[in-house]
Amino acid sequence: MTRRLDYDVLIIGSGAGGGTVAARLSKLCGEGVRIAVAEAGPFYTREDFNMREPDMLGMFVDRGAVPSTSFEIAVTAAQCVGGSTSVYTGVTFRAPEGLVAGWASDFGLPELREDDVQARFSRIETEIDAHVPGLDYENENNRVFRRGCEALGLPVKQFRLNIKDCQRCGFCNLGCPYGSKRGTLEVQLPEAVARGVELIPNCTITRVYDGGAEATIGGAPPGTQASRHAPGPVQFRAKIVVVAAGTLSSSALLLRSQLANLSPACGKYITLHPALTSFARMPQPVRGFDGFPKLYYTDAYSESEHYYLETAFYFPFITAKSLPGFGPEPTRFMRSYDHLACTIALVHDEAEEHNRIRVKDGQRVLEYHLSDSSRQALVQAQRRAGEIYFAAGALEYVSLVSDRFSITSADELASAITERSLVPGKVVVSSAHPMGGCRMGGDPRSSVTDAFGQVHGHPSLFVADASLFPTSTKVNPYLTIMAFAERVAERVEARLRHF
Repeated sequence: MTRRLDYDVLIIGSGAGGGTVAARLSKLCGEGVRIAVAEAGPFYTREDFNMREPDMLGMFVDRGAVPSTSFEIAVTAAQCVGGSTSVYTGVTFRAPEGLVAGWASDFGLPELREDDVQARFSRIETEIDAHVPGLDYENENNRVFRRGCEALGLPVKQFRLNIKDCQRCGFCNLGCPYGSKRGTLEVQLPEAVARGVELIPNCTITRVYDGGAEATIGGAPPGTQASRHAPGPVQFRAKIVVVAAGTLSSSALLLRSQLANLSPACGKYITLHPALTSFARMPQPVRGFDGFPKLYYTDAYSESEHYYLETAFYFPFITAKSLPGFGPEPTRFMRSYDHLACTIALVHDEAEEHNRIRVKDGQRVLEYHLSDSSRQALVQAQRRAGEIYFAAGALEYVSLVSDRFSITSADELASAITERSLVPGKVVVSSAHPMGGCRMGGDPRSSVTDAFGQVHGHPSLFVADASLFPTSTKVNPYLTIMAFAERVAERVEARLRHF
């Protein structure tokens, strides 16, 4: 039997977008406004994060890899309370100056102002404790990258990190067992719940419509927290529905719902920040798991070659799957795990109509093809990372985009790393920053929402996540998501007062 649950606002998703909307609207609970956050994933608390890869894969959509139909790329996205803010490293970027103004002018969004968004960045950074940490956070993995960049004369920049009382255990991507990472799990959601917002984990929304949604509530997996609702089908009635399920799920949900007059742009213009990880074996112990994993990046090639290079650390399973081939060579390399330094290259891809989320037989399908520009950027980034490591004294360098397992000198980089080795299915590029699919714009024929996330033609339906972005932000998008989610929340509040 389908139960009915009544709220004034239903927020779908609890990550950077949904969590922020919930926190901003929670003040209305004191006025009797009923608000719920429906999260498809489980509710892990800091006590549940055990830093074991097999156990923590339950935090991710499809256990950590959503492949494109071409097998050129696979997306990692969280599906748990807190969303991807529970599994990132806290790297906090503002959208590059001029990006928002460009969106306003290029996509017919006069209500979108650069100064307004920049002011929101400042406030949110204070709220989530984002700051540049001291050099006492520099572990050997970060030190190797810095030394290599300095030897080559490349600028080395530090990330802002939204952390507090960090214990530097290195396992940020599996959830923080100390609550030091100031994502929505630790900041916005507790504030919202304390004020009266109801959090409903394990709640999969199957369809949205004007005035509500259909869903199924599942049981809580072992080691996670349950909601007060028993498992089974439910029908939500709500004056306003806010879709913040993340780029992979938001446009798919709208498409699956078969809304009247839904824009033909829905699901299209996806950007993914294609990424590849590479490794160097150093003569000295690196122990990337000992200390904070991400401290530095270089934007030396951002304008000319369209990518960033960043320090990174990955666990044994992720490291092993990021090595080329099978057999004795990767086995030998993995035995030097505590001597491995790691870098990730993130490419600034362009928004193209054919890169999209669609629905087939009710299931989400990701269609994405690497452009020639992105392929060239990935190859060049792998060479540049190798140059950095050899300048820092590496014994060997391993890249997926190579005609041999390992490279032992900088002289080999140009000949060994070429586009010939970037073969779909053999080299699966990764992504952790999906954006687009419900892009903002003034024209309903080429955009899904207006400047405040309202779905064109549906005044009680909003979107509040990275799927709003007309193009890639070029950097980790979560701070930008939060700033735009604030704007959505303000418009939702104004709309509520008209009911």
